Amino acid sequence: MNDRRLVFVTLVMLVLSGWSTGIASASATEEESTTQYAEYPGEEALFQAFSIVSESTHELRRASGFIHSPYGTFDPVEQPIPLGPENLFDLAALERTRFALVQSTSADLTGLSQTLSELGMVLIETIPDDTFLIRIPMQFDASTTLSELSNLDEVRWAGHLPIAWRVSPEVAVLAGRESITVDLDLTPAPDLTQAELQSLQADLISISGELGPRAVCDAHLCQPRAVNALWLPVLAMDGRILHIHEASRITIHNSVASDVSGISQALIDSGNTLNGSGEVIAISDTGLDADHGDFEGRIRGIYHQFGPDNSALDRNSGHGTHVAATLLGDGSGDMSALGMVPAASFHFYQLEVDSSGLLARWGSLYDMFTHSWQNSARIQTNSWGNDNLAGQYSSDSRSADSFIFDNPRFLVLFSAGDLGADGSNTVTPPGSAKNVLTIGASTTGAAGSDPAGSVSDFSSIGTTLDGRIKPDLVAPGVMLCSAQAEEAESAQGESCSSATHDDGSTPLYMTLNGSSMATAVAAGGVAMVRQHLRTAEGITEPRSDLIKALLINGAEDLGTENVPNPSEGWGQIDVANSISPSHDGTDLDLFYDDSRELDPAHSFVYTFTVDSTTDLDITLAWVDSEASTISNHTAVKLVNDLDLSATAPDGTVYLGNVFASGFSTIGGAADRLNNVERIKVPAGDSGLWTITIGHAGGMSQGFSLVATGLLAEENTADLAVFEGSLSTSILAPLQGDTILVEAAWRNQAGQASGAYTIEVEDLTEGTILYTSDRTSLVGGATTSLSFPHIFQTTGDHILELRLDTGETVTELNDETNGIDNNRYQLTVEISQIGVRITPLMEDGSLPETPLELEQAMTRTLDPSTGSIITYEFQLKNEGTSEVTVGLSVTPLQRIDENGILQAPKDEWWKFLNESAPWDLAAFGEEGDSTIVTLTLEDVDADLTNPSGARYALPGTFVNNLNLFDKNAPTISHTIRVTSVVERIEGLYTILAGTGDDLGAKPGQTATFSLSIRNTGNGDTQYSVSCSSPNQWIVQVGATQSSSIVLDPLSRLQFLPLPIHVQVPSAQGGSPAAGLTEDVSCVTTSIQDSSVSATDLATVNVFESLDFTVDLINDDGVILGALALAEDRAVLNGDLSETTVLVSNDGNVPMDFTITVSSSLNTWAAQFVLGGEESIGELDFSIPAGDTETITLQMMVPMNAEMNTRNTLTLRTTLIGSEMVTNGTRFIVQEIASLETSGNPQISVSLGQTGTADVWVRNAGNVPLTLTWSIGSLPHGWVGGFQSLIPTSLDMNREALVTVGLDVPGNLHVGLTDGIVPVILEAVTPGMETVIHTFELEVEIVPSIWVVMTTEDMTLNDISSGSSGSFRILVENLGNSDSGFTFETSSLADWSFNINPTSVEMIPAAGSIEIIVRATPSSSASLGLASFVLWANSTDDGSSNSITNEELELEISRARDDSCSGIGCLMVQLGLPKWSLALIFLVVLAGVGVTLVRMRRESAAAMSPDEELIPVGSALHSGSEVERREMALETSSAGEVLSKNVSDDEISNVLASSLPKLSLPPVPPGAMPLPPSGLPDGWTMDQWVAYGHIWHEQNK
Repeated sequence: MNDRRLVFVTLVMLVLSGWSTGIASASATEEESTTQYAEYPGEEALFQAFSIVSESTHELRRASGFIHSPYGTFDPVEQPIPLGPENLFDLAALERTRFALVQSTSADLTGLSQTLSELGMVLIETIPDDTFLIRIPMQFDASTTLSELSNLDEVRWAGHLPIAWRVSPEVAVLAGRESITVDLDLTPAPDLTQAELQSLQADLISISGELGPRAVCDAHLCQPRAVNALWLPVLAMDGRILHIHEASRITIHNSVASDVSGISQALIDSGNTLNGSGEVIAISDTGLDADHGDFEGRIRGIYHQFGPDNSALDRNSGHGTHVAATLLGDGSGDMSALGMVPAASFHFYQLEVDSSGLLARWGSLYDMFTHSWQNSARIQTNSWGNDNLAGQYSSDSRSADSFIFDNPRFLVLFSAGDLGADGSNTVTPPGSAKNVLTIGASTTGAAGSDPAGSVSDFSSIGTTLDGRIKPDLVAPGVMLCSAQAEEAESAQGESCSSATHDDGSTPLYMTLNGSSMATAVAAGGVAMVRQHLRTAEGITEPRSDLIKALLINGAEDLGTENVPNPSEGWGQIDVANSISPSHDGTDLDLFYDDSRELDPAHSFVYTFTVDSTTDLDITLAWVDSEASTISNHTAVKLVNDLDLSATAPDGTVYLGNVFASGFSTIGGAADRLNNVERIKVPAGDSGLWTITIGHAGGMSQGFSLVATGLLAEENTADLAVFEGSLSTSILAPLQGDTILVEAAWRNQAGQASGAYTIEVEDLTEGTILYTSDRTSLVGGATTSLSFPHIFQTTGDHILELRLDTGETVTELNDETNGIDNNRYQLTVEISQIGVRITPLMEDGSLPETPLELEQAMTRTLDPSTGSIITYEFQLKNEGTSEVTVGLSVTPLQRIDENGILQAPKDEWWKFLNESAPWDLAAFGEEGDSTIVTLTLEDVDADLTNPSGARYALPGTFVNNLNLFDKNAPTISHTIRVTSVVERIEGLYTILAGTGDDLGAKPGQTATFSLSIRNTGNGDTQYSVSCSSPNQWIVQVGATQSSSIVLDPLSRLQFLPLPIHVQVPSAQGGSPAAGLTEDVSCVTTSIQDSSVSATDLATVNVFESLDFTVDLINDDGVILGALALAEDRAVLNGDLSETTVLVSNDGNVPMDFTITVSSSLNTWAAQFVLGGEESIGELDFSIPAGDTETITLQMMVPMNAEMNTRNTLTLRTTLIGSEMVTNGTRFIVQEIASLETSGNPQISVSLGQTGTADVWVRNAGNVPLTLTWSIGSLPHGWVGGFQSLIPTSLDMNREALVTVGLDVPGNLHVGLTDGIVPVILEAVTPGMETVIHTFELEVEIVPSIWVVMTTEDMTLNDISSGSSGSFRILVENLGNSDSGFTFETSSLADWSFNINPTSVEMIPAAGSIEIIVRATPSSSASLGLASFVLWANSTDDGSSNSITNEELELEISRARDDSCSGIGCLMVQLGLPKWSLALIFLVVLAGVGVTLVRMRRESAAAMSPDEELIPVGSALHSGSEVERREMALETSSAGEVLSKNVSDDEISNVLASSLPKLSLPPVPPGAMPLPPSGLPDGWTMDQWVAYGHIWHEQNK
């Protein structure tokens, strides 16, 4: 802040009680004062934050005269227009396209724009410098019109638009070259109708070599692909196209939106803390791809109770997912798609019918918002609306207002809609509600779209039908990049990122346009402002109207300064400007107040000193009570009417919402429509400003006020006079008359004044008329006094009221400081005594007291008795000589509600019974006075009118009468008489459209007309309430209610009002045909409830012949339309049954005939009703409201082939009336189905294998081949099957499989995060696959598991008498602590020692080391020996599972010098050691001799056949049995040796040698059995159905 500024702000605290009349009162509730603000040391109740930058006015730039065309800059007055390439030239361009250029003489285009519009021209866009591109409508001659435009004063030059200008130069060079194709982006002209756009799209499709994934055109972009360049000149001559350029490559992302809306800057200013953290947002939309990575961990819930089904899938457009991620996506797949508040959490309401993509909502908005509030949301955004009720204040609008009024800390956003092309009043409800923040769409400049800084053409335009400003704000909504739902089947957006979903093809992000997207951006801004108020300002639960006021106060006025306007409301959201504003590097002050309530007829006053270097912005917003939906759509919807005003230092008063060119202007009237009011004053007016919040009517109302600028609080008093501070009881007193002088003043600042003195002086006489010492006047209060006075001299007397004459009060403004507002002067004209006019009492007597005089000057007329008012006046000469007097009577005037004189609406005549002049004798003499009669008559009144009396209009009327001396006109006397015409109420009603023809069928509406006429004399409101004895639904007029309060009807105005009576829907045959219901309508005057009329209409119930036919399958599911229903699977030989439910939904009995036909004649069908069978056709009757259930049976032929389809068509005919057709289709096919169950978890003891059983049953109609597997397990886990697993399963067979699991040690007790997936894959003979996964949770039980390990499992060569040592690591891999003992098995001639032999406790995951020593004796055997080491838990096992351990270790004794073995034996026998080798050679020779002898004996025993084989042949090898088997082996040798005997020949020979078997017969149409009969495991029924498959697989 600049030190030179005295920057404080005063928010006047007018909370004292017991003030005098006219003093403002207010209160802050105890709850607000104790809970709204957190405790912040050193801060006041009013928190100050940075203020909002306001746009300043700028001097108009000088018009350059240049136009910057695509082909060079030129001055059209001095230079020829560049036409572009020759291949893009069209002499008839003006007539063909009707595009023209109009250059302004000034940089201010407002006047020219208005002139062009008034002349009927269509403004397309502006071209620099100062040039409009317009379209000349077809009804004008283009050339003549262009010439006329050139002659306008505002026009510097006008000419046609060359077609080459509309083609980008890089594309223009390709024009007409046939061999080249090009991808184009075309901008359609903004004035195209929908039909013209569709026609353009069709034409572009016809020349496109390729078509993209969506429609070629939308309202802002056409994207033809692979267009032959030969077409470019033709496209350039097409007036439906505004511009042609090369197709863009999309690189957009949401940072465009966050930059444009000030969200990025606000994030930077906050040190990256304003990211939505801690905010809970509710979203209602189509659906949500909850698995999209951008929402990870922040979805609090997805709710279905307000939607049409229980599916939250974003299956159609992907709209909801895109909106949600625009608001709070974290950009995990691509940071360029980061949402507005990625740290916020949210819950979601799905509103889309998956099957159709239609939106539907069940229940009220109030209920939905209540659910949101209960689930911690304080913001709810809704990117949808009711476009069939555009501009109306609907029931949804009322529901939204009602909830927010009840919960003012809940902020709701709605999109304005995308109906901008339809013109004004297209904001859709509930966006028409008063208390919601309604958002339109602005441009972004992304991906070649319209540059940022304007409202998108598609964005709906206000106002509402009752004239309120909507939308409130706009936000970026064009080409926003956000999440694309993976399941979206009809997503229309273009991919805007290389990232894809898991399938590798579906884009992870796409672009969309719309006010839906803009609303999501604005919701992000709301969340940031709310987070700022919570964290930086300590407001724990900010009010929604405070957030709304901050955002509106900081909005950017787009384009020409013209807020508020129906397109952008108060401008484009700018979060940075709303919470951290600065101007030219100077931080601004921001003051806000949201803690007070106002009572009607009271006000709050805030005083500030304002630095003139910046603008002053003030915004008032309040949560108004819900309005009536009964009133006319154009009626005012404001209930509690607050007024905002600001008084400048020079006394200029600015009223809320009185704007011109984007700034407040003087004049105008208080806003009676909106619950948001703004004042925006440009820089330049420094000094003391006063802000007043007044309550003009309604009920007690809270509010939020925001003021920004360079402001300073002024906590002093300011006594001030105002217009009318001095007055006299008589307008023109006579000399010597006693009159009352009345004075009033106020303290317009916040500080009490303290004691002070006032005085009234007659400046003309120089005398003090009155002095008074006053007690302290509190801030904002007004006080007054009066005193009598007699003027003794004639002429003008100047009276002056002076405040604080003793200068005891320190004031902001007085005679020494600021502007002197302590003085007020009044000129009073005192007439000389000479003539006097006195009204007579109604009895003709002269009034004797002031009260009687007041009564004599007033007459009251009962207009039902007449239309004439008469007065009598005494004209008296009070002078000393004879005078001639005249009398002037002003025309009668009406006093309006503001005290202003207006001409009466009726014509009044005035008559004097005598005409002037009158000669009056001197005072006291006979003839010094005369009596005249004044007659006033309302000549428009007519009490004798045969069509109804026409009474005089009510009101208070005045005439001034001036009696004057005709010879000395200054001698005069003037009085004012008041005529009061009483108000009388009248009512006449008549019904039309009644009689026998008034009625409807059940469920339909009967309509008659109630005509209402105001036969009274003033504007009168009437209420109409209709009802019936049986509570039938009655809707009065265009409302949804049975009662309505009409807008006021003027005198004798006639209003026909339609009354809609809904005959109840037929239930159980009621209401029966011929029944009648009397509907009574009571019309009552609001002003006088005694004025009432009752009318009775009789509604007849007509005959209804409605009926329905539904087909229901075996599972009780209604099949629905044949085209949408799935085929019903059946098997050969099945008897399929379908339930036919025929319902008589009418109110009379009905006779029906139903027939069935089959598309395949061999599929027989019949009806069964009451046990009776009927083939082909069935007749039956149904009483009113009843149903009939018929069974339709169909036999599937045994010989029907697989995949054969048959359709049954049913035709149900109401005899003498309509027919309904239903159908169901069957298909012969396999049914693969599994029923499964199993233990939900495996209990595992550490160190042991845990098991669980899973169960499966084949619930289909074919055998299944099964494959079992274990899915991925956590590291260290081992799973498998502990029982035999079946590889096949016949129909209706079941199997139980045991699954085992081993886990690593030291896992904690209880359920783990790990899951054991057991995957079962079942395959049918037709290769249909069914996969089921059992997911078993794992529970770890308390366990003790000891494990022993050692690096060396073997110790060798231990010498006798010494020992070897094993170092054993003992670990407790369980999850419970335990002690252990250690022992070894025994081993002969070995001794063992363990240290220690036991341990008291090893904690879970703990370990110790023990030493085991082994010592051999001298007699221990050589070689390896083993022993076992045991570790046993000392736990008793009562609460733990115990797994002990044993470890097998190996040892060997070392060899010594003594001999051993056979060598040692030889030495002991006295033989040398080499004798052992000699003995070995002798034994070897003996073995060889024996073998030779055995061979010879074998040859001698050879058979004669064997002798045929040459000696040494390989065929002699082996034994006789072996040789026989080799000879009979023919599997391969037969063909190898002979080349003549094949496998088929051998099979034939073997077959001929088999015994002949008789095969069982097969049914007709079945495949023949194989020679071996039915395959193993097959039944004959299965063979009939699937034998052809067996043959195909085994042929």
